[in-house]
Amino acid sequence: MRLSDITQHVELLSLDENPAITNTYQSNPAQDGELWNYSTYNPTVVSCEFLLYFSTWQDYILAKHDIMRTFMQKGLFRIREEINSQLVRYVRASSFTISPDDKGSNWVTFTIPFDNPSGMKYSLYRSDEVDLNALKGWSYGQNLIDNDYSYRFSDKSFRVYNPSDIPIDPYLGKHDLKIISKFSGSSLKITNTTNGTSWSYNKSSNGNETVLLDGIVTTVNGNPATVNTDYGHIVLNAGWNDIVVSGTNSNDITFSFPFIYI
Repeated sequence: MRLSDITQHVELLSLDENPAITNTYQSNPAQDGELWNYSTYNPTVVSCEFLLYFSTWQDYILAKHDIMRTFMQKGLFRIREEINSQLVRYVRASSFTISPDDKGSNWVTFTIPFDNPSGMKYSLYRSDEVDLNALKGWSYGQNLIDNDYSYRFSDKSFRVYNPSDIPIDPYLGKHDLKIISKFSGSSLKITNTTNGTSWSYNKSSNGNETVLLDGIVTTVNGNPATVNTDYGHIVLNAGWNDIVVSGTNSNDITFSFPFIYI
């Protein structure tokens, strides 16, 4: 939905958001200073400033109602701006007001503060949906320096490029990472030798079953199968990741995830 689909003569003036991070430390009475424990990215507020023109008071009342009924909803909105349309945010609207700037004026400027629970921006397309050769789903600021990337592999060793600003961690970060596999062999083990994370599926397959590692949960042809794994998970560092596959005679593996940006 575009702004023009909500009401006429409304336009976005600015969109502003600042990343937030919290560092947690542990103190020791017998030691100077504090020891770092962990850092977390915090929710942020996306402030969108709008301009609304109107000719009559009746037009203003109708336009205000259209805007309010659109944004004063309880669910998530996916928002993006034209200047960088390949990045999206998943947000919820907070309370806001709309009133003319001056008595007798025929314009209104107003700001909607959107809560961004994850504090992150995401690529419009997933890794396996981006057509890098045609530059579809690719824009500046996405850390994609050329078009020689692939996210589907049949080799026993390959490299996965994560252009995100941060690692993709489906366990600690609850990030979206799907690894879709078909293989023939006695078992399937995927190891990211760049950071040492790994996951194993310990049953055989003839190549017709679809084994899905969705974050930390495994299914086979849609049926629960985590019990047949070592309960591991894969983390993708920012940048290149060297992946090794073992236990298979042949394999077809796809890494599917949205790119994440601060």
